[in-house]
Amino acid sequence: MNDLFASENLLAQIFSDLSRERDGGTVYLIEHGLDRDAIEQLMYLVSQRAALHQLTKRAWQEVALSLCVVVTEIGYEYRGTGTDFWPLVESAIKVDIPIPQRSEIADLFRDCAKKFGTARPLDDAWSAAFPYIAWPVRNAMVPREVHGSLARLVREFLIQTGGPSGTNAALPGLKELARGFGSRRLESWLQDDDLVLPVIRHLVTGGTGDLGMEAGFLQRLTNDLRAESEVKRLERVIRARRLAEHQGVERLPKATYELLLDDAEARGLAVRGPSLTPAELEAVRSGVGAQLSKSTVTVGARSTTLERFLCGDTVFIGRPIEEVPRPQISGIEAPAWLERVIFPAPGLLFRDEGDDGYQTQLRPTDWVTPGISFYEMVLEGQGLDGWGDGLYHFISGTPEGDAVLARHGIHVEAEPFVDFLGGLTLRHDGSTVSQASGRPVQARSRTPITIFAERLDQTENIEFRVPDDRWHTLPMTEGIWSLSPLDTSKVAPIDLVFRDIEPPAPVNLSLQPDGIGLSEIARGAGALHLSTPITLHDMDLEITLSSSSGLSRTVRILAPSAPVRIAFDRPEFADIRTVARLWTKGGMHARLEARANGLDRNAWSLTAPEPEWKFDRRSAQWTAEGQETLEALICDPVISSTAFVPRATSSAALTSGYGLLRPAGGSDGALRSCILVEPEAGTLLSSIPRAIADPVERVTETQGDAHGLTEGFEAYLSWSLASAGSTVGEGLRSNARRKLEDRLVAALCGDLWIKREKSCRGLGTGFHRRLVAEAMQADLVCGTTAFSPLDDDQKHELAGYLEERFRRMLPAPDLVVIPDGDMWPDMDDAVLDAWEKLSEKAMSDGAAELEFDAGNADGSWQKLVARAREAARLPELSALVLPAQRAESLERLPYESSHLDDLIAALVSSHLDVQSRSGRWITPADLRALLHLFLAPERVMDDPEWRGRLLRFGADRSTARAVRYAALRYRAMTNVDLT
Repeated sequence: MNDLFASENLLAQIFSDLSRERDGGTVYLIEHGLDRDAIEQLMYLVSQRAALHQLTKRAWQEVALSLCVVVTEIGYEYRGTGTDFWPLVESAIKVDIPIPQRSEIADLFRDCAKKFGTARPLDDAWSAAFPYIAWPVRNAMVPREVHGSLARLVREFLIQTGGPSGTNAALPGLKELARGFGSRRLESWLQDDDLVLPVIRHLVTGGTGDLGMEAGFLQRLTNDLRAESEVKRLERVIRARRLAEHQGVERLPKATYELLLDDAEARGLAVRGPSLTPAELEAVRSGVGAQLSKSTVTVGARSTTLERFLCGDTVFIGRPIEEVPRPQISGIEAPAWLERVIFPAPGLLFRDEGDDGYQTQLRPTDWVTPGISFYEMVLEGQGLDGWGDGLYHFISGTPEGDAVLARHGIHVEAEPFVDFLGGLTLRHDGSTVSQASGRPVQARSRTPITIFAERLDQTENIEFRVPDDRWHTLPMTEGIWSLSPLDTSKVAPIDLVFRDIEPPAPVNLSLQPDGIGLSEIARGAGALHLSTPITLHDMDLEITLSSSSGLSRTVRILAPSAPVRIAFDRPEFADIRTVARLWTKGGMHARLEARANGLDRNAWSLTAPEPEWKFDRRSAQWTAEGQETLEALICDPVISSTAFVPRATSSAALTSGYGLLRPAGGSDGALRSCILVEPEAGTLLSSIPRAIADPVERVTETQGDAHGLTEGFEAYLSWSLASAGSTVGEGLRSNARRKLEDRLVAALCGDLWIKREKSCRGLGTGFHRRLVAEAMQADLVCGTTAFSPLDDDQKHELAGYLEERFRRMLPAPDLVVIPDGDMWPDMDDAVLDAWEKLSEKAMSDGAAELEFDAGNADGSWQKLVARAREAARLPELSALVLPAQRAESLERLPYESSHLDDLIAALVSSHLDVQSRSGRWITPADLRALLHLFLAPERVMDDPEWRGRLLRFGADRSTARAVRYAALRYRAMTNVDLT
């Protein structure tokens, strides 16, 4: 026992020193300063003594600190309500603790408090309910039980209020918010203001100056906090807010000049705004402190609002005289940093974009390689009529071109000696490549080359060879390296930096369902799914369908954001669907390959085409080309998920309802891992249930919640997150999901809303897609003698080309400035470009060249654009979003350029009037839960309180309608396809 007394003396010295340093301040037994090995040794010694003497006060008076420190260690790790604490202590020290001895252990804690000033329990309800346990839990200072809930509390408070101030003024709001968390331990811990404020400041800022903890426990607490997922989520919120604030005034993009060319002749200059993101725009609003829509940007004789200009609006100057007028801001006193954003770079250099139209400005910060074609505009000495004579054409890499670029501060850089390909986190700015630590990087050279790699953060170097123009994995995955070719010294080295980031998980491309065949793609069934651990934007997808005979078709799609599901029924796949139909009839096999912007590449061998059976309602028989008619078909998924064989009619049917999805249990994890029970062999297709026949009840508290909102939510998530292994199963899953969504919307928003929503389907498409439909219906783009006649497939292809051209020409619908006058020639040019691409494709397929001529006068395009913009706003639905000012603000929200946080901010601002009437506050986290339900079901259960948040909308139909309206508009404008 001498070792135990030696430990007691050491602890007595430690706590005596702490008590003297604190000078009356609270000391916590968790601040013992012992390392993990010493703690385990102490627990062993305490266990030995307890086996001999039990845990009576008399037996432990001389070594009270040792016992109290061991019990406090258990209190620090303890996560529970209080009823199972003592069994954990008994298990740790391997001895039974009768109830009377528990009070004696509390007496030992009380003696330590008198002698060393250690912490006493708080005067609160939890400590009163568990008076003996309160001693070790209180002396644990910041027990692990409160780490996650505290971080979540701070994160919610940060989102709702803009951030805790770190002063006593923030405590009442935090304590009030904590009452909704249902954690008595957290509410109890928040009673100590002197401890709470420094810990919260540490969570928000990372600072440790005012924590005043023993150094060893401070490091331990910091490590334990970082291990909590909720703390990581809080850090991401804080980091994003800091980044937005930093970029708001320091790294905003600048406005640019643009040169309008027509037949290679200068027609005029324009100034284009910097196209800020919503977060950057909000940073400008905060920095200026005024309404941007009330201010004006004037260039020459033309002007636009400051808000539109910052969002990328163009102000046409025309023909300047000798010097270009600078933008002027009126209505506010613009700070210097905002003027730097508004004023373009003065040098009039323009990259030659070809095909005339607007040419973008080259600026001193641009990276220029040899062979770039560009123009210089010189205005000095040029008059109003002859100003176009000052336009000169050059090419970089030539002596003349390089001299002009150098005069404007731009230097020609050599082409990089190697190209890089990485995973999700690869960044490449020409001179520096950065990648997540531990992730591989691939390199490809145009010619065989030997690379010398020198590590800059350590003494290490590698030589390796890239022998051909294929991708080769580099041998390093961590550190900071400088790469340079050994064959030449004429090119600058490239720095390769491996960064420590969280999380460096890869993207993944998958085919849904797995067993899809060529005939399914021909019908537009199935989809590609790009999954990513974080949200990405502007992803280039390249999808190629190749046949067994060597033929192929490729389509390129720009996905506005990822994760994303790309269905094969989209207009972009019209060409692939056409050839898939031809190859299916020819009995050919095919291979599908998809590549996501160098992040991931995957390929699938499509199943052999089976006969395509169709049901004729008149004859009540199944028919297929080249096959006999049949009265009934069955699918045996054990043999084939796409093959159908005849079967005598049977009355057997699966039970309808939610039962086709069978979670392993009632937890959120079980909901995430639902499986779709495929139809059994011998089941008739006509007997496969679609979804539950009963509607979802609005009431939330029914006996067993039969058909109530909670069951409806869980069922909808199950059908959304499940995976199907066959085409039949996928059709069943998606159909059931759509029906359940309608029934949930009817329960939340009312029968009138869902009736109106169903009547509006097709109208709520994106602005550009709606514009294409309106133009084709009005015979502005086809269907007249000015155009060649088209079949249905060609019209489908033309619609895709038109949408692409209209998106390039017209900005977001709320930024479209409809010109005065009868003509809008740019729209006709977009139509001609689309027809030209369609004609080129027709000739490549062996057909004749198409004839086309677009020239629409009398304001036809102006009227059409205005009508398409109004139709895309879904006025029929917005009339049901009450009150009227909410509908107006949600109608005019720029959905195409918005993110989820922008939608939530708009809903919060438009929700204030309802708050004043109802007396209830629906938090941004609640709004986010319902938005996720409609837009990203896979993220709903990220919040452990998702059920309660969704149920809040059962009593607030007005807000539920507003959220549904915003979700429908966002789906349409961003091509989010949930079907």
